Amino acid sequence: MKKNLGTLLVENGLVSQKVLSEALQRQVIFGGRLGTNLIEMGAVSEESLLKLLSSQHNVPYAEDRFFENIPQTVLDSVPKELVEKYRIVPLKTERNRVTLAMSDPTALDVIDEVSFRTTKVISPVVASELRITRALEKHYGIRREARYIPAAPTLKRPESKPIETLEREDLGPIELARLPEAELVSEDPLDITDINRSFWSVDNRDDVAQTIVEACLRIMDDVFVLIIKGDRALGWMSGGNTAPPVDFGIWETGLENSSVLTSVRESRAIERAEGSWLYASNPWLQDLSSDVPQELIVCPLVLKKHTVSAIIGYSRKRSLDNDEIEFLVRIMKKASVSLEMLILKSRILML
Repeated sequence: MKKNLGTLLVENGLVSQKVLSEALQRQVIFGGRLGTNLIEMGAVSEESLLKLLSSQHNVPYAEDRFFENIPQTVLDSVPKELVEKYRIVPLKTERNRVTLAMSDPTALDVIDEVSFRTTKVISPVVASELRITRALEKHYGIRREARYIPAAPTLKRPESKPIETLEREDLGPIELARLPEAELVSEDPLDITDINRSFWSVDNRDDVAQTIVEACLRIMDDVFVLIIKGDRALGWMSGGNTAPPVDFGIWETGLENSSVLTSVRESRAIERAEGSWLYASNPWLQDLSSDVPQELIVCPLVLKKHTVSAIIGYSRKRSLDNDEIEFLVRIMKKASVSLEMLILKSRILML
């Protein structure tokens, strides 16, 4: 049975089991491949990782110098749509053969499609996700794009229906899954029944972010989900009535330039303030929305006592009431548990 990368890293003494567990947690939160997170942690060198991957997949690895001066004819040898779709980089052409840098050189479906489209034999070499990402941006101008979710029609809260209680929530997703589909749809935007089901069924971190956005848009006009990584806030996913005027996938700001995000990260508590005041003290917010809303809400996502993400959102024409603020807090708590589920799944797969 072929051993996975995590097992090989531990067996070869490159990382400890504790470091591997931390890297798996980071992978769920920040995305990317396991090796990328280990490199960013400083746990392994890029060269050591590539040598291990080369041995694991029985293919050569691409040295950094191979990416430096790639001729345009080589770059054009593979259609850009395939390069962008599969995040691959052609490094060399020789007669009827293309040397192709891949994060996963065992992806035979990708190799077959590229071979069919180019009518050439593909020789895969393994490369780190970091090197491929840098090459895609340098040679093709391809960057990671963040997803944007348009706002759905706003639901109206019926005056007579109370907000769902914790006892109802404690029924859990197994019991909820038995309910007919029609009963999982409520006219109350603060009803969390279907949100519970969404968080329960996530397959990856983007599913978590999408559920956050869709839930928050029930009570806000626009919402932006940020990743808090070290001393940087990075764009992850957004949604609402107004798309960000900048490429949210590459948007980032230093927390030293953001008093509100710094405060929320440290306090791990939700903050609300007048939009005009927050815009004046945090000019980077103008990158997210060109119009100053009446009030801005910043709510953290806390995982193992660390703020790993936050949402910034607003309703343009009104302030959120206390029930709606409590709704946001509950949504982020559910998102935290959902991420923990993904971390446990990744650990199971690594055993």
